[in-house]
Amino acid sequence: MMEPDRLLSVFRAEAAHIAVFAAGRDLAAPVPACPGLTAGEVVRHLGGVYRRVTGWIRSQAEPATWDRAPAGGADLIAWFRQGVDDLYTELAARAPDDPCATWWPYDETVHFWWRRMAHETLVHRTDVESAFGPVGPVDRDVAADGVDEVLTAWLGYRLMAHVSPETPPNRRYRGTGQVIGVAAGTRVWRVELLESSVDISPELPHDADALVLGGPDDVYLWLWGRRGDAAVRITGDGTAATALRTALNAATQ
Repeated sequence: MMEPDRLLSVFRAEAAHIAVFAAGRDLAAPVPACPGLTAGEVVRHLGGVYRRVTGWIRSQAEPATWDRAPAGGADLIAWFRQGVDDLYTELAARAPDDPCATWWPYDETVHFWWRRMAHETLVHRTDVESAFGPVGPVDRDVAADGVDEVLTAWLGYRLMAHVSPETPPNRRYRGTGQVIGVAAGTRVWRVELLESSVDISPELPHDADALVLGGPDDVYLWLWGRRGDAAVRITGDGTAATALRTALNAATQ
C-alpha cells in the first residue's frame, strides 16, 4: 500500500497537469481508447466526479444529485479547476484514517478517496493526453497501487455490487471459473472469475488458465482498457485474459 500523502500529491499534480495541458486546445479531439469520447468530455466528467466526491465527504453520504457540467456556458477549464480546488481542500483538511462514507465497505476512511481520486485522475490524464499525441509516463509505484485498486475495489466488489435484475444483459457478469494471474513488476494477484463473484488474492496462481505480465504502467493501463494486448505479455488461454478485461469493463462503467 502506498503512503497516503503520496496519493494525495498524485491527485493534485495530475489534476493540475490536466488543467494546464487542456487549456487552449480543441477539446473536441477524440480519445482513441474510448470511442465516442472527446477530451472535453473527459475534463467535464472529472469536474463532475470531483464535485460529487466533495458532496460525499461533506454530507457523509452518497449525494442525491450530480453536478455534471458548468452552467450557462461557463468556461470548462475554470469550472474544472474550481472542482479540483474544492475537493483538494476537503481531502487535505482531514487525516487519511478519519472515518468517511465511501462506496467500498473495506475502507470507510478518507484514505479511500485519496486513493480513488489519484487513480481516477491519472487514468483520465492519459485519456486527455492521448487525444493529442503521446501519453506521459506513469510512476511504477503509483501504477502498481492502481492495479491493486482496480482488481480489489472494482473487480472484486463493485462489479457485483451493481448487478441486479435490471442490469442490461450486456453488462451482466457470469464467470466460468477461469483463473488469471496478474503480475505488474514485482506485485502479483490471483483472479478467479467465479460464476457469481470474483475472488482476488495477492499471489501468483499455480493453476492459472492465463497469465498477464508486464511493467506496472502497462498492466495498469491494460486493465483499464487504455492499452491493447500488445502492451503486456499474455500466456496460456487468451480467452481467459479476454474474460478478465470484459469483467473489468463491466465493473468500471
